[in-house]
This record gives sequence, C-alpha cells and structure tokens, in this order.
Amino acid sequence: MEKTLVELSTEEFEEIVERTIDKRLQVWLAQLMDALLSLPEEDNAELQPEFAASLRLSLEQARSSEGVDLKSFRTQVGR
Repeated sequence: MEKTLVELSTEEFEEIVERTIDKRLQVWLAQLMDALLSLPEEDNAELQPEFAASLRLSLEQARSSEGVDLKSFRTQVGR
C-alpha cells in the first residue's frame, strides 16, 4: 500500500530518505572505483560524464550550503 508524504511517520520518511541517499552514494562510489581502478590500464581514463556532473553539483551545493537539514525540510512540507 502506497502512502502520501503526509501519511508517513517521521521514522518511515527518514528511512526512505536514508535508502535513497544510500543508493545514490553506492552508484557514485561504484563509478568512482571503476574509474580509479581502470587508471593503470587506461592512460586517459575519465569519470563518466553523468557522474562527473553529479559530483560537481554536489560539491557546489555543499560549498554554498544549499543543503537542507531534516528539521527545515519537515517545516517546508508542513510536518
């Protein structure tokens, strides 16, 4: 049974956010490791363009403090 955001408990919402972040980080780590491990075999090895763009965006957001803490996010969504 699917629930709307309003119907989720705090714990359920946090679990979904954590799972989503974990999955995204796993993909990034796998791509990074693939790029790093292939460097000795390929002199011109580069990060996959999508990964490089995501990494640059994440770094820019972190530097400019664009992140939102959980309490602020809850306030924004009316919880």
